[in-house]
Amino acid sequence: MRADLALAYACALAAAILVGVAVHALLAAHRARAARAKTDELADRAAAGDLPVQAVRQGVALGAVALFFLGAVPMAGKPGALLLFLALCVAGALALPGIILRALAGRRRDRLRAELPDALDMLANSLRAGLTLPQALARNLSRFPPRIGAEFARILYDTRLGYALGDAFENFGRRLPIAEVNLVVIASKIGVSYGGNLAESYSMLSSLIRDNLAFEAELRAMTTEGRMQAIVMSCLPFALLLILLLVRREVVLPLFRTGAGIATLLVMAAMQALAYLWIRKIVEVRV
Repeated sequence: MRADLALAYACALAAAILVGVAVHALLAAHRARAARAKTDELADRAAAGDLPVQAVRQGVALGAVALFFLGAVPMAGKPGALLLFLALCVAGALALPGIILRALAGRRRDRLRAELPDALDMLANSLRAGLTLPQALARNLSRFPPRIGAEFARILYDTRLGYALGDAFENFGRRLPIAEVNLVVIASKIGVSYGGNLAESYSMLSSLIRDNLAFEAELRAMTTEGRMQAIVMSCLPFALLLILLLVRREVVLPLFRTGAGIATLLVMAAMQALAYLWIRKIVEVRV
């Protein structure tokens, strides 16, 4: 009885921690929105490209709390299963935000790379018309695609805070350490510091980035079959296991009830993960 009581207290404490994380994330998101409301339009546009860190943490924490309370009802008389489920909920609440944010950051980088050539063409046309680089950035700020527009607004906002234009572009490169952005940063710093035909440099970079993106799209199309094969072959054993659970439950249940069966399932999962990573590594072509 004391063990059950201690387990109940532990579950309540973990649930309180998860609720505290969710409330803290909610308050932090509210403070961030209030701070942005007090800034001017340029600062608000510069902050528009930020990842929703607090929103993701808040959503995952609330989801973990809800999942724990929903799952705890059928497990009320099983302390071991309840403790394991609690550990899984806590682990998910800690690990999932990082995974989701990395995926969002990767998708944002890909979309920003796709928007970069059009933005460079706009800057090149404005520079040919006789504008300086800060004037060209400010003039086209509302015309840029949304993600690259937020980054260029942050460059202008950095100059307002006292950074030199070259240092503001260098901060741009630190925020987005990808090859195309580094090329733009280098060309911009050289043009600002030493002069030269920056409009022509932007036009050449725009053509180069477009050709690179087209080549990458062609490679992705050529390797689609291999990537789909990795997904299908990795999921097939688990799908067969699920089918056997539905059709011949008495044959499969020993895998989940014995130590040898659980070890077999863990080895199978590890081997399938290794096979998936191996196939993805084979079909991955770096440009």
